[in-house]
Amino acid sequence: MSKHKKTQETESDWSKIGPCLYRYRKANYYALVRFKGKQIRQSLDTDDLELARRKLKKFRSDLETTKPSESRRTIAMQSETFLAGLVGEPTTKDNATRSIKNLVEHFGGDTLIKKVTPSDCRAWIATFELSADAKNKRIQHGRQFFQAAVDDQVIPSNPMEGMKYFVRAKRTSITPSDEQFLAIVADLRAQVWNGHSRNDSADFVELAGRLGLGQAELAGIQRQHINLEADEIVVFRKKMKQGFTIPIYPEARPIIERRLEAMTEGPEQRLLPQDDCKKGLAAACKRLGFPNFEPRSLRRYFITKALRLGVDVPTIARWQGHRDGGVLIMSVYGDIVRMDHSQKMAKLLAPKPTGDNIAQFMAATA
Repeated sequence: MSKHKKTQETESDWSKIGPCLYRYRKANYYALVRFKGKQIRQSLDTDDLELARRKLKKFRSDLETTKPSESRRTIAMQSETFLAGLVGEPTTKDNATRSIKNLVEHFGGDTLIKKVTPSDCRAWIATFELSADAKNKRIQHGRQFFQAAVDDQVIPSNPMEGMKYFVRAKRTSITPSDEQFLAIVADLRAQVWNGHSRNDSADFVELAGRLGLGQAELAGIQRQHINLEADEIVVFRKKMKQGFTIPIYPEARPIIERRLEAMTEGPEQRLLPQDDCKKGLAAACKRLGFPNFEPRSLRRYFITKALRLGVDVPTIARWQGHRDGGVLIMSVYGDIVRMDHSQKMAKLLAPKPTGDNIAQFMAATA
């Protein structure tokens, strides 16, 4: 008798409101749907009837694009799957791993991934006190994380799909003058000890400015990439996943020849022993009281100098390994190109000497 009474009381807790829609104890609404031979019950997390009907409609639609067996997948479970499938350079994988570990910590590993909403994702990004670039990386990693769940039919849609990237603050790039560049190189050569041979650091900085290459490109140059007879160097850029060829410019050739003579034999011997020049360059700028020029300033120095000496934009673009005919160079250095042209045009307006023509004209008029 007591058992029958308990069953009756349990059944009375549920009220059928409509097809597949139930209410529990006059509180929250639930969906009760039969899908592919299985009965699925899901809380609609609302006590509002109209909202419950909309959620029921979405729930039934989502069943067509997701696997019921994955309905209990948590953030931690998805994290384990996602991180196991990461590919790319070590730094790329490390950055993504840090972002996802932070995501798991923020949402909680036991949280069901299907419960995460777009507003939850915006709240997660808002916790970062980072630059726009760094926040955009977190958005990118989070979007990839949830998209992987969509692709695996765990969730019907990506909660970060519509999130906008932050606008980066306009960066003011500074470029050393000829005098500053030469002073930096001379300062590095004058140092007794800086972790490397003083000439190693000085050569790295000088070649960055004489060849117009970035740190990774310079560090990757080997003996086999240099052809003195043909006057050219093959450069490999990781971002492009391919090589391009540059001339050995006159001011860089003495340094390259000197280093080749001092190197041990072997095609894979590196031209420069270190991977970057950040610390040496920063220290030299500090000692000389210069602005804090970054390594990328040395590439900018090379391009700016070439433009002002009259080298055409398409040629500089090829020297930089670009295949756009100079579009990127013009977008970054267009002001220099236009100002150089403007100054040449302005000189056409300079007064020209006329000799005795004016005096003769005035005398004839009188």
